[in-house]
Amino acid sequence: MIVYFNGNFIPKENVKISPDDRGFLFADGAYEVICSYHGKLFRAEDHIKRMARSLRELKIIRPKRLNYREVAEKLIQINNLIKEISLIYFQVTRGVMPRKHSFSGQKISPSVYACASPFEFPQEKIKMGARIILVPDIRWTRCDIKSIALLPNVLAQTEAKDKGADEAVFVREGVITEGTHTNIFAVFNGQLQTYPSSNYILAGITRKVIFEFAKKLQIPIKEHPITTEDLKKADEVIIVGTTSEIMPVIRVNNWKVGNGKPGPITRKLQQEFYKII
Repeated sequence: MIVYFNGNFIPKENVKISPDDRGFLFADGAYEVICSYHGKLFRAEDHIKRMARSLRELKIIRPKRLNYREVAEKLIQINNLIKEISLIYFQVTRGVMPRKHSFSGQKISPSVYACASPFEFPQEKIKMGARIILVPDIRWTRCDIKSIALLPNVLAQTEAKDKGADEAVFVREGVITEGTHTNIFAVFNGQLQTYPSSNYILAGITRKVIFEFAKKLQIPIKEHPITTEDLKKADEVIIVGTTSEIMPVIRVNNWKVGNGKPGPITRKLQQEFYKII
């Protein structure tokens, strides 16, 4: 595999990361994942803008002369992924400096890594529905930054897998926020509902697409907190994300969602999504 590292396209095994890199020491960095459908990047500009915002919020200097789109497209080409579905991963850390907490007054060049790899969507789950579990939201309160500090997400997703579920969804003070790598929607009497954009969730690119579809399809939608008790009354539950697309949820913890099958609004959104794909 050929990857991108600090301005060069090199074999992955030749990448050498300093033990003084703040990404390695402190998880001091941000990342993005862009899906390529047969060589075509999906919503690349939205991902790039979000990466820029994450770096600003973390006070990481934007890497000079880095063109995310050009790097992504070259990685797809040189790794022979043009005819496949693939994921392009970008990571930018603050860079290398002697280990200390403060970076004040330091001029550091960020470290940039990117790779592209083939990907298969969980088609059976997208078609038939997934199971999720609810877990306490123990993360920091800047979830709007796509930080590489993902240990709570890692632990929650591992718990989900250990319990035979497909995703873990966080609950903060009795309210559903988001999944470990997805946003969550619920349907009540024909209306879509999801947690409001705030520092407690990452505003997903697929989430943004859902809002666009809802407007086009004239499906009522609102950003409003959903309690765990509310979720038990939902007609449909949907998780959405770059690696999940639009996935129906048929079971939460030990209870069945609606009639236990993907619902009509979920199907409408999926059909619209596949049109643009």
